[in-house]
Amino acid sequence: MDHGPTSPELARQVLERYARAVGDAGRAAAASDPGVLAMLDQATAAVGDALDPDRRPPLIELASYADGLTDRATGLGWRLPDPSTVDWRRADQITWRLVAVCELAEAVQDEDIATA
Repeated sequence: MDHGPTSPELARQVLERYARAVGDAGRAAAASDPGVLAMLDQATAAVGDALDPDRRPPLIELASYADGLTDRATGLGWRLPDPSTVDWRRADQITWRLVAVCELAEAVQDEDIATA
């Protein structure tokens, strides 16, 4: 089953929701702690490896990946954490992948806006 938005505008909305949920806090933690930054770098590489940018535009691909990941994880009992209580050195891989999606989305925002 295909998950996620089908337009750049809907993708931006989905990605903004993840940024507010965990992305902004995780990226801020990474900016202030080299160990946390290394964890973000690893998650970003894993997300990048999982994406298929030839399938659809980058923002849509990222939003679809995040939605699919959270759907599967929620089905297994995972819950989106409260970012104010996360110990970023001990955050789970699902949370880190969502932060990584936000990191990658920031890098492709301008490209997608230009091609939308």
